[in-house]
Amino acid sequence: MATAACEPVARPSLTSISSGELRSLWTCDCELALLPLSQLLRLQPGAFQLRGEQLLVPGPGEPAAARGGFNVFGDGLVRLDGQLYRLSSYIKRYVELTNYCDYKDYRETILSKPMLFFVNVQTKKDISKERTYAFLVNTRHPKIRRQIEQGMDMVISSVIGESYRLQVQ
Repeated sequence: MATAACEPVARPSLTSISSGELRSLWTCDCELALLPLSQLLRLQPGAFQLRGEQLLVPGPGEPAAARGGFNVFGDGLVRLDGQLYRLSSYIKRYVELTNYCDYKDYRETILSKPMLFFVNVQTKKDISKERTYAFLVNTRHPKIRRQIEQGMDMVISSVIGESYRLQVQ
């Protein structure tokens, strides 16, 4: 009977993310997650708001209680259920960094919250049925954080003293 208490606690998997684990960004222990955007909006009602033709993502200028839990990367638009929405408070996929201070600030920003990317998927059968997914990168996970830091360190060491353009895809 005592052996049952010694069993390791199951770690969340990608399937458990959609079952409520994502409600608390601090407890999610996965590295990456992919789920329909509509499901993310249902699971994180405080992090996103649909208003008219805009998907509001509370940003740094908002009161602490209203700030979102994600760094949203995009081009300013996102499609949901066939409708196009403008994004607010997102990070552009192309960033021009001109000095080491810019690099440090950018690195600190992108590692401060989980990263969120929008992925549009179409099938060959019916290209009119496009679905949008949320691709999440847990920047708090040690493996992911280390890979991002190492990748950015390689970039900065190769361009010291130069301006450079960083593209996040």
